[in-house]
Amino acid sequence: MPEIRRAQPDGALLLCGTNLRVRLAVLKPGVVLASAQGEVFDAEDARVEAELLLELDRELERAGSLTVFADLRESPQLPAASRKQIASWARRHRMRLLPSHFLVRSKLIEAGLAMLSMLIGGGMFKIHTNPRVFLALVRKAAPNLRALPAAPDL
Repeated sequence: MPEIRRAQPDGALLLCGTNLRVRLAVLKPGVVLASAQGEVFDAEDARVEAELLLELDRELERAGSLTVFADLRESPQLPAASRKQIASWARRHRMRLLPSHFLVRSKLIEAGLAMLSMLIGGGMFKIHTNPRVFLALVRKAAPNLRALPAAPDL
């Protein structure tokens, strides 16, 4: 199987599948910023999603609680299988998850996140459509961040 994990020069981790790339950076203990491009279409993409959840598990264990900021503007939708897997993960860790923020462009992603929020219980996910508002929230955790990083093209 091809290697899906690639360390980035700035310390972030790039997870690469066939149709899905996720750049994951720890901003400070218990706070991560994920930037996704694409969606889960095949087994390699499902591996990326599973690896992302494992990385979130690791950070949760290190820090004790977790806030996720996710820039999903370059993802067209959240497939049902992905919603189910993420909902299962979130329910398992519900007591240690802090409210998380998602930046979206696609109405399909927004609808998928709303369904996901209903599956795990309301109030856990805040959905944003304005990049400046989202960046301002991220900068509370990482004041030196000037722009939202993207998952690089391969």
